[in-house]
Amino acid sequence: MSTVTSQDGTVIDYDRHGDGPAIVFVGGATQYRGIDPSTGQVARRLGAEGFTAIDYDRRGRGRSGDTAPWALEREVEDVAALIEAAGGTATLYSSSSGATVALAAATAGVGVTALALYEPPLFAGADHAEHLDTLRSLLAAGKNDEAMRYNLTAVIGVPSEAVDGMAQSPGWADMVAVAPTLAYDLAAVHDINVDPDWTGRWSSITVPTIVYSGDQTFPGMPEAADAVAAALPHAGRRILPGQGHGPTPEAIVPVLLDFLR
Repeated sequence: MSTVTSQDGTVIDYDRHGDGPAIVFVGGATQYRGIDPSTGQVARRLGAEGFTAIDYDRRGRGRSGDTAPWALEREVEDVAALIEAAGGTATLYSSSSGATVALAAATAGVGVTALALYEPPLFAGADHAEHLDTLRSLLAAGKNDEAMRYNLTAVIGVPSEAVDGMAQSPGWADMVAVAPTLAYDLAAVHDINVDPDWTGRWSSITVPTIVYSGDQTFPGMPEAADAVAAALPHAGRRILPGQGHGPTPEAIVPVLLDFLR
């Protein structure tokens, strides 16, 4: 494990695997190394294939620090510090709402050479203001468990019965521990969705891009991936058979290698 210090002094903790062209993994809402072994497996496999794979905890999660106030620009600075530590250039692979960070980093010009986006949950015109207010109120009251349940059911659309089952699992407490960062991701998604120039906001991103989705995922995700790919100047699309909102290492590693090489 290693660390970098971001521009605002926040310490970002990461694992580095292999040696070669760099790829940085940007997790979605709640994802971090303590509860996401799948991304670690993908990173190790890419490291064994001749790449430098960086698997990090986003700010406010796991071993990384956090500094108020949050802003998407601070997360871009985190990515910039990681890219610098990896040699100055990197591909970014994002899961779900991690795409907000990856796309902002590519726009900012911090050494991003390519983008691989898995199911960015971005829908032009979708207004999450009420959800965001409710989530922030719950978090301000210290109701992290309730906030996590609200995000899963009201925002994402997971059935309450399924969430009750998740809450019985050993990993639930580790998910609830990062509940405050749910507001970070939802704020970033909301700001993008209500942008009146949604289709033009990424027109300056000229790096090669691939947008993935699974064919067994949440309703609307393939269409969102289609729209994001269409809005990016140099983006392709690929659908992974049998995959949901989180692909298995066996499914994502071969297609990532196809793209990276």
